[in-house]
Amino acid sequence: MSDVTVWLIALAFYAPIHYLGPLLVGVITGTEDAAERKMLLRSVTIDCTLSMALAFSITLVTFQTHLQWAMGVLLLSMIVPYTHLALLRYRRRRA
Repeated sequence: MSDVTVWLIALAFYAPIHYLGPLLVGVITGTEDAAERKMLLRSVTIDCTLSMALAFSITLVTFQTHLQWAMGVLLLSMIVPYTHLALLRYRRRRA
């Protein structure tokens, strides 16, 4: 298998894990207002997309020389959407 195929398979397994958790948390803990929920889900989706793109680009660069750091970046990038959700909740409670 070529390297591109391997990375596409890795992305196919990583993406649902990366998106599904934060989106479910946003739906379950979201407000009853449909407009706020839609904004929250859009924000979480954008955050997941950006953090996953950044994590995979860093991983692709560092994979050959530092495998542990590359996998650590992928692991830590899964926490970023949850922290974004927590910050959004904190701001709404203060307002």
